[in-house]
Amino acid sequence: MTVKKIALLSSGWVLVAIGPVIGIIPGPGGIAVTGAGAMIILSQSRTAKRVFLRYYKRYPKTVGPVRRFVQRRKPSNNPETDGG
Repeated sequence: MTVKKIALLSSGWVLVAIGPVIGIIPGPGGIAVTGAGAMIILSQSRTAKRVFLRYYKRYPKTVGPVRRFVQRRKPSNNPETDGG
């Protein structure tokens, strides 16, 4: 594992751990922080991806919106759709 990958995984786990603490404060901050941490972990960990895909196959309606949000966007080669 590279130093960058370890740093990203560590920061993702820290965000997931801090999320419930921030959740005590009024407002939806804890959900956003926990979600951001989970997305970082999913982008860096094969095991997390495997578990996520298992749940996606079992509960597609629940996990589907999360999967669409996490999927990487491929850059378009079409200049008409690039906003220009």
